[in-house]
Amino acid sequence: MKEDTLSLAATTFGKNLRKLRKAHSLTQEKLAEELGISTKHVGDLEKGKSFTSGEVMDSIARYFDVGFEELFVSEGKAHDTEMEAMHIALDMLKKNTEAFERRVIELHVKEKEDLQ
Repeated sequence: MKEDTLSLAATTFGKNLRKLRKAHSLTQEKLAEELGISTKHVGDLEKGKSFTSGEVMDSIARYFDVGFEELFVSEGKAHDTEMEAMHIALDMLKKNTEAFERRVIELHVKEKEDLQ
């Protein structure tokens, strides 16, 4: 992935993670505890300073009961770079076949909705 794409993906992911966390009235500490990751990692993710594994991304999506598009898309509309970031995140999930298959189905449904 290009550096600018990774940076945009991390920033968008972080903003969306923060919105979801606040919408559920969670502290960074509580979310970290729920996900089994460090509070520092949650903070770095929200600031777009770091990225995480596909497994953690899947855990976040499942925890908040959202699809990947809600983690990677800004302003309700997917841009090419954000779609690329989602596809790369899906590649990261290939190790977990069940999660990967579920996310691929969700992505195909979302792409069809965007085309209509």
